[in-house]
Amino acid sequence: MKLDFVKASPAQNMTVLITNHPPAARYAAIANTVMSYEYAHAEQVGFLVSPQTADAVLRLEMSGGEFCGNAVLTAAAYCLYKGITVNGCFLLESSGANQPLACEVTKKSSSFFEAKAEMPAPLSVEALTVHADSRAVAGHLVRLDGITHFLTSCWLNEEEFEPVLKQLIGNINDKAIGIIPYRKLTDEAYEIRPFVYVKETGSQFFERACGSGTLALGVYLGEKRPLTVHQPGGVIYVETGEKNFIATTVRFTCEGVINLEEQP
Repeated sequence: MKLDFVKASPAQNMTVLITNHPPAARYAAIANTVMSYEYAHAEQVGFLVSPQTADAVLRLEMSGGEFCGNAVLTAAAYCLYKGITVNGCFLLESSGANQPLACEVTKKSSSFFEAKAEMPAPLSVEALTVHADSRAVAGHLVRLDGITHFLTSCWLNEEEFEPVLKQLIGNINDKAIGIIPYRKLTDEAYEIRPFVYVKETGSQFFERACGSGTLALGVYLGEKRPLTVHQPGGVIYVETGEKNFIATTVRFTCEGVINLEEQP
């Protein structure tokens, strides 16, 4: 099987979009292979398909059916990158969102874009305390359609993420789970260290950046002003209110064909 792809960097949250149409039943297996070091060495894989509504220009489907904010920003930038639309304002569909999302993209160069996209409204926010070995970790679950994030002001050590994830898996039945430690830098700036688990593929990553995790932080904080959220790979901006938005830069770094033939 040969798959056409583009690879992009939304705040270094390396994202591969498959641009032809493999069977949906193979999404998870394809994603696991494409993310591997031997292939595209990415943190996530999305699939671009025809939209289901007349108003949207494209539909993004994630490999586990989850929602991914940075993949939405990448898909939005792709629409201008490939000339699918010349209008910088348009609607895009995504798995994990029950209605098309408003996008705004500005072309800065042939491969570099500024992208802003509407995010789905959260389903709920609730307090939860889990344990990392003997340490109690207090936080809040922010449930989105397709991913649930555990936000905590406890700045976790790397070895503490695994025991926290095991407890969250026991408490949460969702397509994906994020662990988002955060800390305040200034009145308008925060820092997060995102870790994301996807149930269908079994993937676990310390992500360079996380769009839906940024959204979850903005929703939990409830600020009525834009916030700057620093992450290992860069900065994502979030605005929450009657509607919610995230924004970052998207750079397309390479594209071509992925060969998934069977080993001889």
